[in-house]
Amino acid sequence: MDRYDNLESAARGLASGIGRVATIGFFDGVHRGHQVLLGDLKDWAVEVGGESVVVTFGEHPQAVLGAHPPVPVVSLEHRLLLLEREGIDAALVLDFDERVRALTPEDFVRSVLVEGLGTRGLQMGFDSAFGNRRLGTFEYLDEMRDELGLEIRSSRAEILEGVAVSSTRVREAVSNWNFAELENLLGHPFSIMGTVVEGDGRGRQLGFPTANLALPGVSVPPPGVYFCDVLCLGERPHGRHSWPALAAPERPEGFFRGVMNIGRRPTLTDGKEASIGSIYDPRVDTVEVHLLDYEGDLYGQCLEVFVLSMHRGEKKFSSVEELTAQIRSDVEARLG
Repeated sequence: MDRYDNLESAARGLASGIGRVATIGFFDGVHRGHQVLLGDLKDWAVEVGGESVVVTFGEHPQAVLGAHPPVPVVSLEHRLLLLEREGIDAALVLDFDERVRALTPEDFVRSVLVEGLGTRGLQMGFDSAFGNRRLGTFEYLDEMRDELGLEIRSSRAEILEGVAVSSTRVREAVSNWNFAELENLLGHPFSIMGTVVEGDGRGRQLGFPTANLALPGVSVPPPGVYFCDVLCLGERPHGRHSWPALAAPERPEGFFRGVMNIGRRPTLTDGKEASIGSIYDPRVDTVEVHLLDYEGDLYGQCLEVFVLSMHRGEKKFSSVEELTAQIRSDVEARLG
């Protein structure tokens, strides 16, 4: 998937004379509702023999609107990887600044989609709304399709348990850390993505080397020990592997079982263990993953960690030996 960080670079980089169709949105988490829309967009691109383009934003629009934006489910880089995994051809990442905020829906469509990208069609979600005062609904824009010179289509809602899948439902599942519900809404286990940074080497000294992850300001599970699957993405994240392919018995190269620890490592730091119900605090908590059946250097590599289940809470042990025995038991349980 090609990425463009401003309209000018997209206009230069995208091929001319191609039937291009686009959609607009933040797409946090790229949940199953988003996936329906993106599937419709891809089908439309095939229909016109063209390209599918997602227009998205680096920051949540609420950050500019003066509201308190929700903590993102995933980072921008992770979001782009998930979009690539859905088969999108190109993504345009715009800054949601005051200029963009002030645009009417028709001005945004005209300046960005029609004149900037040469778009022939706009695919919208069943409840999509954008532009100043969020007036840009399907019904509003469809009335001016001739004036805009743009065909506009709307995707159906994805209904699960009688309710449409939405970013609000995903955030509610995140707030409760209901991993089964998250997998149901996302179509795959909840995952976090980060770069491996240098740690203090204590895991290696204990016989269980870990990859310490640097994470941006995203949703991270509370302190505890988790069973996970880990995909090594190299230095440049890519979305070549779909979740069904990763979950198949014959796993692709670079995919490992793992055990992840999130927390304050109280036995090693002589601090207090996180209390039950604590939330992840990047100032004091670390995120580290032990990859089973892996040997090598992961520094600087990007990992996507699929969280399968919480195995146990964080605990302060009476000795390093007791901690090591517990880690060994955790790993054996993951293997079992």
